[in-house]
Amino acid sequence: MKDKIKGLIVGLTIGSLLSGTAAFAASSHMEAAFRNLTFMFDGIKKTPANGKTLVYEGSTYVPLRFISEALGKKVEWDAANETVWIGYNPKRIVATYKGGTVTKGEFDTFLSLQLLFSPDNAASKDKPEYQKSVLTQLIQDRILFGRASEADRVAAKESAIQQIAAWKVQLGDAKFQNDLKNLNIRVTDLQNYLVVRFGAQNGINSTITEAQLKAKYEENIKTNKDDYTIASVRHILIGLNNNEGKPLRTREEALTLAKDVQQKLMNGEDFAKLAQQFSDDPGSKETGGLYADADVSLWVPEFKQAVLKQAIGTVGDPVETQFGYHVIKVESRSVTSFDSVKPKLKASLGQALLQRFTEKELPGLIEKFDVGK
Repeated sequence: MKDKIKGLIVGLTIGSLLSGTAAFAASSHMEAAFRNLTFMFDGIKKTPANGKTLVYEGSTYVPLRFISEALGKKVEWDAANETVWIGYNPKRIVATYKGGTVTKGEFDTFLSLQLLFSPDNAASKDKPEYQKSVLTQLIQDRILFGRASEADRVAAKESAIQQIAAWKVQLGDAKFQNDLKNLNIRVTDLQNYLVVRFGAQNGINSTITEAQLKAKYEENIKTNKDDYTIASVRHILIGLNNNEGKPLRTREEALTLAKDVQQKLMNGEDFAKLAQQFSDDPGSKETGGLYADADVSLWVPEFKQAVLKQAIGTVGDPVETQFGYHVIKVESRSVTSFDSVKPKLKASLGQALLQRFTEKELPGLIEKFDVGK
């Protein structure tokens, strides 16, 4: 067959260019030639799938998909909008769930926002498992935000504005803006992210009743009342190491000094003055060794048990912990009231409801993932 074909009737369409095939129609006549051309991309040889290339009036016609993929660019045809996407396509659907879809652009913005708050995950951002978990989080937030009341959404917007204002003060406006710029995030992206997240949580918390909170409080009291115990405590820590982790003294030396301090207190010397003189606890040294109305559940086990069991108003024997020896005086001890712990209870119940939704309901609402492709 001759390479040059006279009067060839050719009609090239977007569809044929993408598929790499030629479409023929009786719409035009042209002189054309098929040539066996070689294409070199950065020194690497590439040839079209059919092996031949159309040359017409000095122009070379090859399938768009061949050129794009040879350059490492993905090609997509958007029939609805008659658009060819080469390379990055922010409108590509990466997930479908009941009630909505997520585009590549939306996902990438959400992923950047996640990295803003958890920069340690930067090494995992291209891993399919991590991307799927982030995409699941995005869908979860959207669905729960959609169920939230208007009041919950308004409150979420107010919280988001306040939070951003606080960050600007804390970080300084210049650093705040620079942190966003480095991740290609706009302030409006951050605000929308926070509104949806806060709104989702507000929506869940709004389903929790006063009766449920009281029932949970009573259940927790019966199970372990110590979880709700608060105490005002003075203590002097005779530490083993300084703030840099360098040794201050041996355990034997620390115990000897702790007993000496205990004796001084039992002889009537002022606790606050002795704390300022001897204590190695920077958190209470300047307040005379005092922790007022503190949640005892936050302390290390040995210190916690001493505070719970030691007689009020007395100076106990030195208590050993990982930090050294503590000389303790419990000034008061009581059980926290329901009203005081209600916000904490609501947060705990809200988290349990969120986990139940994530594990039981959410999987059935997600229809398709296409992330990472």
